Amino acid sequence: MMRTLSTTECMDITNQTTRLNESEINPHSRQSSMDRNKVEALTVENFAQIDVHTDRIFKSPPRENCDDHDYTFPACVSEQNSQICYTANVLNVERKTIAADSESHASTDISAVGSGTVETALETNKSTNRYSFAGIRMPTVSTLKRRFQTSQTSTKSESGTASSINTDRSQGNKSVRVREKFKENLMKEVADELSHGKLHEMVISSIRAGMYKQNIIPFDIWDFGGQKDYYMTHQLFITSRGIFVVVFNGSVNLLKPTLNLSFLPGHFGKPTIAVYLRHWVNSILTYCKRSDDGFPRIVFVATHKDKIHKNVEKHRQKLETVIHDIFESHAGLKHLEFKPLIFVNAMNEADPEIQALRQRLMDRAKEHPRWGKLLPTTWVPLEIHLAQQVEKGVNILTMEQLQMFNAKNESTVLTDKQLQAFLKAQHSLGKLLYFDVANLRDFVIITPTYLVQVLRSIVTEKQFWPKGKQLQSIFHTMEKTGALSRNDIDVLWHQQTFKHILSYKDFIIEVLVHLDVLVAKSRNTEDLSNSLDEVSKFIVPSMITRPNNTNYLRKNCKTEKSILLSYKFTEKVIPPAFPYRFIASFVDMWSVKNYKNKEQMLFSDLAVVEVDEKHDVAVQVIENRVIVSLIHAEMKEDIVPTIATSVQECLTAAIHRISEFYSTLSEDSFTTDKRSELHLVMPFEIEFGVHCKNKLCFFLHNKIPTAAKWKCSEHKVHHDVSCLKLWFSEKLPREKCDASCNGLGRVEKEQSPSNRHLRRLASSLEVKECRELLTELGLAANVWNDLQEKFAPSAFHVNDFKYMAMSIWKRSCVTDSSFKTIEKKFGEIAIDKHLLCQVNRDVNVDDVLKKFNIQEDQANTTPTNDTLQELSNHIGNSSMQLGVELGLRSAEIEEIQNDHSCKLLHQNKEILRIWSQTKFPKPTVKELIKALQRIGKLDCLGEISF
Repeated sequence: MMRTLSTTECMDITNQTTRLNESEINPHSRQSSMDRNKVEALTVENFAQIDVHTDRIFKSPPRENCDDHDYTFPACVSEQNSQICYTANVLNVERKTIAADSESHASTDISAVGSGTVETALETNKSTNRYSFAGIRMPTVSTLKRRFQTSQTSTKSESGTASSINTDRSQGNKSVRVREKFKENLMKEVADELSHGKLHEMVISSIRAGMYKQNIIPFDIWDFGGQKDYYMTHQLFITSRGIFVVVFNGSVNLLKPTLNLSFLPGHFGKPTIAVYLRHWVNSILTYCKRSDDGFPRIVFVATHKDKIHKNVEKHRQKLETVIHDIFESHAGLKHLEFKPLIFVNAMNEADPEIQALRQRLMDRAKEHPRWGKLLPTTWVPLEIHLAQQVEKGVNILTMEQLQMFNAKNESTVLTDKQLQAFLKAQHSLGKLLYFDVANLRDFVIITPTYLVQVLRSIVTEKQFWPKGKQLQSIFHTMEKTGALSRNDIDVLWHQQTFKHILSYKDFIIEVLVHLDVLVAKSRNTEDLSNSLDEVSKFIVPSMITRPNNTNYLRKNCKTEKSILLSYKFTEKVIPPAFPYRFIASFVDMWSVKNYKNKEQMLFSDLAVVEVDEKHDVAVQVIENRVIVSLIHAEMKEDIVPTIATSVQECLTAAIHRISEFYSTLSEDSFTTDKRSELHLVMPFEIEFGVHCKNKLCFFLHNKIPTAAKWKCSEHKVHHDVSCLKLWFSEKLPREKCDASCNGLGRVEKEQSPSNRHLRRLASSLEVKECRELLTELGLAANVWNDLQEKFAPSAFHVNDFKYMAMSIWKRSCVTDSSFKTIEKKFGEIAIDKHLLCQVNRDVNVDDVLKKFNIQEDQANTTPTNDTLQELSNHIGNSSMQLGVELGLRSAEIEEIQNDHSCKLLHQNKEILRIWSQTKFPKPTVKELIKALQRIGKLDCLGEISF
């Protein structure tokens, strides 16, 4: 079990004060109720965090030295109480006691959210008994309390003495009824005075006057489910803002195989508690950005102390030693806290170690890098609107609705840019889910846990499958092959429990595809489009439980026919969602292979796809490695270099995309500097592999020997590794000018370079040369640095950021951006001026056409969609390079890259599709071949049919 205590920034326009009332947060386990009809179930809204929590509210223990403003919410409340609690949470002056459960055991929920002490205050004009907010006078909590106490005294005097009330049952019942009637009227009076509308008006007025202030203690507790259903949800809620608590049974041997633990993908040993401890730690550190000072912090808590009947301290020390041994060589050791290990008896609410846990969590929260950071107060009105919608049961808003709420806020209306910053920040805080990508940015999920319900409708354990023959059949098919049709989704969502999804069916399907929960089966469309509208069949990789039962690997994945590449994760256990998402993106690019024309090669431990008739790609997850085999139908020497390189670039980009997706849950685009102390650590290394004595052996890809042979240090065997270089094939060298060339002519020098010229020039310069040239031409250093960082992942070609830097220079140039200016700077920094000749020179492809037997009339036709479909497999991460050479505008290319972030095959298909539909100039085979020659992709022509 794993829980997280998340921390949230504070809002303040002057100074910020935060404090924790340590005696009022009760972490003991209680059974919570989500039934709104029960009197103890109360919706309490933490205004500062805009979280709606439903949990049991209980009386705090008696406190000494209570002052006139102390107020404790009663255990039994009415609907009016609910409004009062909301009011007090927003406008309470010096409220000191709200307590709520910190744990829930609802079996179907991913989390239980506990509400801790929250102190909220508006700067006010104080008088003796009342406070004025925006010109509205209202009673203080202490005044309400005194009025209530006065009514009790008055009622008692009418009914006789206290002893007579206790002895006279009928008189006592009358007194109770009078008090209850008074409470009801009082609550109604305050609820009317402090309606949502008036509260909103007060907050807005205070913000305008510069007097808005909040002192808050953020205290969200998420209880993460360990069942398979929830693996794909963890990625959405584990963020670097959390303080994490990993809870385990401390009364048993952590290294002993345990039968009641479910199996983790990629782990082939017997399940032990130690394996699951590593799993949780790896998940947290994979999904979070890490800071240099040891955050996110992971606190270990052992339970079942009551089962240890002898020396508890000795047992605690033994557990500490075992945990230390498990993580001794772990890269995330500095993030772990297990000395001294907190060892609790959860059956005893008075166990002092529970208080020790409470104190440690509060201390770590205050040490968190995000603690105390300020948020714009102009966000508050929109947060109130969203909180009100959540209270009404609204889960999703359209962007149009959100803008309408924003427009109601008058002088605090957010601009479009500010609204984007607000949404991305709230996304990173876990307050809502907003995906700024094509087809998703028009909606906002304002209740994040709503997505958990959506996921449960499709990804669920067998014991929770719905009843009914049709429903059972759908889940059996998913378990065997992962297949799920659009009609099946309709059936699942027409269940009473999930009917609410149907209103946003298309959007939700797009979200599930974006998260790689659903994979649109790869298909060849007439226009190369990637739209989901016409997709009728999907795959759900995380639901497949059937292991590989074929002999495909034994027959094909061997030295003579395959080359191996491995993504080795830095830790021993890969978080389950990671391989699921990787396999999903992999299957999304190419069609799943049918072995012997009947067996679909998609299993829980293996996936095989067909790139073309001669090339297959197999992916396995073995312990901490994702192993990729590129298999040729006949022999590995016939593997096409551009296919090998393209496969490698596409898969590496997919892993980067997954890693970066997790980082966006932790990043604040409105405050976080790109070079912040919080940074994303890519969790893998790329290795080459060989078949060695009935097993696979690996070495780092940048350690490949210059000679053709590599010696395995373990088995002392020499291997020919020359074919492994195909994974990173070399580009073609550029043409040189002959001795008679005098450089560019006068007319050419006066011209301004086109995008094609800039791309070719950028590709011809080393990074250092390009930077020096652009600096001399006037490009600011920070622009270069930002571009280099933005285009660093392998989803981009090494020349992309150089081209973008040159493009920005040209657009921003206020003087002369001609070739003449560039040539002059060439002379100052010792770059050969003939480089500009090569940039301007057209390429002659006559020899290429002859070599590949392409006739002249054929060369002047537009390539077919089948041809472009085949070609897309060879481009890899050169989509921008190809797009520029084919004449697409920079804005078009950037939009394609943004809409299909790190999905290289989709980018390539879209660029080729747009180019092929160009009216002028006519898109021809010859022009396409020229572009391929320019970007070093001519080798693929032998595999393409025109």
